[in-house]
Amino acid sequence: MSKSQKRYSESERLSLLRDYHQSGMSKTSFCKSRGLCGIVLLNKWLKKYGIEKEMLPLQSEPSDEDMANRSKEDYKDENAQLKKRIRELEKALEFSRLETLSRDMLIDKAEEYFDIAIRKKSGAK
Repeated sequence: MSKSQKRYSESERLSLLRDYHQSGMSKTSFCKSRGLCGIVLLNKWLKKYGIEKEMLPLQSEPSDEDMANRSKEDYKDENAQLKKRIRELEKALEFSRLETLSRDMLIDKAEEYFDIAIRKKSGAK
């Protein structure tokens, strides 16, 4: 007898992928714990959605009931985590800016040295 395979909606797939990245488990152990048929399915989803840890959709906003039941310490912890995340993002942005600047300088020097136009001109046909 053949086993019928469970169909997962796109939101279920993304949720499972988010859980996989947050769990830190191996693919095999994650598939066993969640009842997935195997790592082939997980690899297929990872390839299809091109998902990496940083690209996963943000978690849904907490409801008003969740907000009312939170303690002051929870707010402080969340605030500290958000400030840390902002610092990380600002650092990544600055690195990206420096990378772009260095690339532009490299192109300028190459254009000057080889006496050719490397950048595409705006009026090109």
